[in-house]
Amino acid sequence: MPASLIVLNGPSSSGKSTIAREMQRLWPRPLWTTGLDVLIAGWPTSFVEVPADDGTSALASTGIRIVPGDGPPPSWIPEFGSDFHNLTRVAHEAWSRMSRGGVDLLIDHVILDATLREQARSSLVGALWVGVTCDVDELVRREAERGDRYVGFASGSSAVVHEAMNYDLTVDTTVASPEALARQIFDASMSSNIVDGLS
Repeated sequence: MPASLIVLNGPSSSGKSTIAREMQRLWPRPLWTTGLDVLIAGWPTSFVEVPADDGTSALASTGIRIVPGDGPPPSWIPEFGSDFHNLTRVAHEAWSRMSRGGVDLLIDHVILDATLREQARSSLVGALWVGVTCDVDELVRREAERGDRYVGFASGSSAVVHEAMNYDLTVDTTVASPEALARQIFDASMSSNIVDGLS
């Protein structure tokens, strides 16, 4: 049977990971989840540049550099260099190959720049693309409440993550429950060609 490929793209703290867990519960076969956070978590901190305490800008990096974002303050965003972009390129190719090899796959994505956008579009062919949106004030509240993220990423990522993107489905997590949204995505998946043979 053909494998499924679903991409959830949205800002930090928008609830994508929670939706992904609900999707795994609904899915009739094993649904493997991965995404940009997996790559960032495995990236060496010695190749991450952050602003100095006195506000001096972070140094340029071939890995990850934290720079001011365009959302309501505090607003920060990771800027990716050539080494990290090479990692994301290989990851997109690997995810595509996994799907073609029969692995049902959900990618929890945060597409922050044109390079990531082009890599995803060219590699993740045939995916169901889901845009995950949320009111920025609610994103900031969730980010502060969870306490495990660089404060400002929710605001910074929300300003750019949907830029030049086209989706098969858009869901808003501001009020709706993860269970309801997962069911909506599941139903859309079942009616699309990406899961022909699952239903």
